[in-house]
Formats: sequence, C-alpha cells, structure tokens
Amino acid sequence: MPEVLDSLARIGKQWELGESVWRVWGCILFKSCPISQREIEEGTGYSSGLISISLQKLKMANMINEINMGGEMRYSVNTSLTDAFGKFSKVFFVDNLQPVIALLSENLDKIEDAKVKNTFCELINECKKLNLVVLILPGIIEDINTSAIPVDMENVEE
Repeated sequence: MPEVLDSLARIGKQWELGESVWRVWGCILFKSCPISQREIEEGTGYSSGLISISLQKLKMANMINEINMGGEMRYSVNTSLTDAFGKFSKVFFVDNLQPVIALLSENLDKIEDAKVKNTFCELINECKKLNLVVLILPGIIEDINTSAIPVDMENVEE
C-alpha cells in the first residue's frame, strides 16, 4: 500500500492538487468503510492540519463524501481515478490555459512584429485545441467507465 500511495502522490503533484491530497485520497480509497481523520493520519503519517487541508481540497473537487457517524466526521471516496482525471483536466484548463488565451488575445492588437503576432495566434489556437480535448475527455471517460465491453488493458498500446 505505501508504494501505491506514493504513486498516487506523484499523480497529485503533477495534477497540481498536491501530493498530500492524493495520498489522503488513496488512504480513503483503500478502506472499505468511511474512515475518520484520525485513521487517515495513522494511514498517511500526516499531521491533522495537513489532513484537514487535504480533505477540504478533496471536498471542493467533489472526490469524497463526508458523513457524520456518531458525532465524528468520516470520509469515503465518491469518484474513480478516471473521473478524477477528467475533472482535473478541466480544472487545469480553466486555471492555467484560459488565462493564457485571454492574456494573448487581449494583447494581440498591441503586437507590431508580424512573426510574434503569428506566434501569439498559433499559441491561442493550440490552447483552444486543448480546450476541445478537455471538453470531450469527460464523455470518453464516462463511456469507458460505463461500457459493457471489457477493456483488455494488457493489449492497450502505451
């Protein structure tokens, strides 16, 4: 389990949510019932403060459920890794690529050099292509997750 949590932490680092958030999500994932913050602390070795911050981020991303059981908050996973990938691809686009598109578009008229202006236009178009991918990706993921056709991952090309 530590190796799997390490792998999830690396994904979290790359997806800009943070290693701790994904390690917490993985810890919750591997429990068959809702778990408490104390159990997450024990499973990850993180402080209660870091766990609290991670849980808030997971709740904001709608990746966990929070329920009150006997006066204690408990947490369970409510999304798959593939669904999470789709959600964070969209967040990445909104938080990172949309501002680039806006900035380049706002300044396009101020560029006098034709080569630089052309480069700006190409970059805007590339970002917009990525937006199309982000818009289509959740549907593809849903189709994969709900498909009656089993996906043979051993024969999928890397």
